[in-house]
Amino acid sequence: KFHKKISQELDHSIYGGVVPELAARLHSEALPKMLKQCKEHFKNLCAIAVTNEPGLSVSLLSGISMAKTLASALNLPLIPINHLKGHIYSLFLEEKISLDMGILLVSGGHTMVLYLKDDASLELLA
Repeated sequence: KFHKKISQELDHSIYGGVVPELAARLHSEALPKMLKQCKEHFKNLCAIAVTNEPGLSVSLLSGISMAKTLASALNLPLIPINHLKGHIYSLFLEEKISLDMGILLVSGGHTMVLYLKDDASLELLA
């Protein structure tokens, strides 16, 4: 199992928020380095998932381009994932969290209250 998180928070904090062009450049610099670190785990993959929408297109494009390249190189299927759902389901990468909970999701221009059901499906509340 390989899980690594790279934060750009400090890079953007001086601007008071995310700068799309800076985010895209930082993504393009960080992703190849991260892939080199996890290269030995590629043999365990059965697919490549990538968040594709909604979001800042220049930033998403960095990840989409890298995911397409990786999926092609490894001959694996590419699975598009809703960016907002990606935020939610990433909660389960680091900790064991039970389902059946309320979620306040605030991401860029998107704010919503959701209910995460026992079957991992989402219901929009507000």
